[in-house]
Amino acid sequence: MNKRNHRILDHTIISYFLLIFYVSIFEETLGAGLDKMISRFIPGYAVETIVMGKAAEICSGVGVAVSVLIAAWLFKLWFRPDFNGCLQKDRLKEGLLMLLPFLVIHYVGSIVSWITLGTGGVFIALLRAAAPGFGEEVMMRGLGIANYMRKIKSKDKIKVIFWLSSIVFGLIHLTNILVGGDPMSVVIQSIYAIGVGMLFGAVYLRTGNLWPTILGHWSVDFFEMIRVDLYDNGGLMTGMGIGDWITIVAGAFGAIWALRLMKPEHYDEIMEVWDKKWNKDKDAGPGAELAEASDMEPNVELTEASDTELSAE
Repeated sequence: MNKRNHRILDHTIISYFLLIFYVSIFEETLGAGLDKMISRFIPGYAVETIVMGKAAEICSGVGVAVSVLIAAWLFKLWFRPDFNGCLQKDRLKEGLLMLLPFLVIHYVGSIVSWITLGTGGVFIALLRAAAPGFGEEVMMRGLGIANYMRKIKSKDKIKVIFWLSSIVFGLIHLTNILVGGDPMSVVIQSIYAIGVGMLFGAVYLRTGNLWPTILGHWSVDFFEMIRVDLYDNGGLMTGMGIGDWITIVAGAFGAIWALRLMKPEHYDEIMEVWDKKWNKDKDAGPGAELAEASDMEPNVELTEASDTELSAE
């Protein structure tokens, strides 16, 4: 079977950013359209806010989640049959256990915010949290890291995508300033997001499964969006409360825990996980055995011939 040409995606760093752009197209077109339609049937799903001095409607949730899942499916389809996909059940429990200490601390911070600030609608918060839970995970980690691991041959290069995806994930939160977020709060949120991105990236690299980080991300944003201030403004940070500082501690813990998960002693395991994801072990299996057999056969014949000549003499 002739394999597709992946010339552009073979550039590991450039393709990471191209895949972010690829997923964002699905979010801004299909996702936005679906969310707009959902808002017509669910009161309170959309939020009126001020964006760069102008009134605007924030409408993001389930539609974004559906759109990025389609983008991920098409990515897998493009690389068939080499790629097994990153949305499977394998190592799901292991990934969730890696996230558990961080999640517990973060939930505590959110609950403190509920108590001190008040709460909004739980159902609407659950729907809205699907957008960052699915959207940011597929966009910032799911496809870019998978494609990067497809190409690298040295385990020492794992740390490049670990740090790149973590830093980009944090910095992209700075754009919240453009849609009305408080600048100081947004800067703090971005630093916190780097720590969270480190943990989510580490778990994804260790397991090869994006479901743990999707579920973890979705749950922490769900808990946060229940609080009344984020519920009323569509999730934009407009100040820092006691609960927020506890979630900052969770982000710092996440960064430290991620560094432990990403110790060089785990690199061989990570390479093995992703070799299986990309079926590299199968490529090296029967083919390698056949190659070895073909290389050995002439040597056997030569040995037999030389033995016969010696006997004749």
